[in-house]
Amino acid sequence: MPFNAPNFFFIFVKGRLNTQYLHMISTSNSKLIRSLGQKKFRDQHKLYMVEGEKMVLELTRQHPGSLHKVQQIFATGEWIEQNYKALHKRQIRINEATSSELKKLSNLVTPQPVLALVAMPDRIHDPEALIKTTSLGFEAIRDPGNLGTIIRTADWFGINHIVCTPDSTDVFNPKVVQATMGAIARVTVYYMDLTHLLEKPGMKDKSVYGTFLDGTSLYGITLDRDPLILFGNESHGLSDRYNPHIDLRIAIPSFSLSGPGSESLNVASSVAVVCSELRRDG
Repeated sequence: MPFNAPNFFFIFVKGRLNTQYLHMISTSNSKLIRSLGQKKFRDQHKLYMVEGEKMVLELTRQHPGSLHKVQQIFATGEWIEQNYKALHKRQIRINEATSSELKKLSNLVTPQPVLALVAMPDRIHDPEALIKTTSLGFEAIRDPGNLGTIIRTADWFGINHIVCTPDSTDVFNPKVVQATMGAIARVTVYYMDLTHLLEKPGMKDKSVYGTFLDGTSLYGITLDRDPLILFGNESHGLSDRYNPHIDLRIAIPSFSLSGPGSESLNVASSVAVVCSELRRDG
């Protein structure tokens, strides 16, 4: 069953937070937070964890209709006191914790003074949203840092839909979440078979680009509006099985001055270059 935090209201005395009304961190909460490092427990509780002042505050400021709702905050008393103005209008359960307690719960090298538990939105399967707008597709993306950076990059370039094959890393993995720097609340990540998507009737009028090392230079073409752009696995590239559905194979050419140069670009870097060129084309 998903965890449902009760509504919690701040109590103020002479304009300041009355900390006696704060909840203290419990053993059960500690166990819950530590368990969210594993996908099976995230799915069980329908929660994921966010760490850091910027990300927690950004998520608490999301529009009331946001699918990513902060359920609980765990923070030092000092941090709570400093941020009560940003939090007091939100119905969020607040738990005071010491720095040493937060350090034990943190996934970061440098623990932060605050972390939050956020409700996972329901897994979304809406191929029509992928067909009608610019979308990015990924085959077997395994590195959490890469996926998080890709989500952040997509958000920067106004791309709100990403589709990953089911064997990709989980979007709510703590390393993915942290690398998105809050963009996880604005970019929807779908998990589905890319072939299933490509065979949808609505795809026949949509441009599909595949990224390859031997493709046509990205700088010698104009990309169509609202395409689906496919990126392959970090080690093996894009599978041949998608070839029948790809309208054009594109590549980011190397300009290395010292022989053949690097073998390839990191997939997250490739996404940034392609998205930038896509927006330059309008």
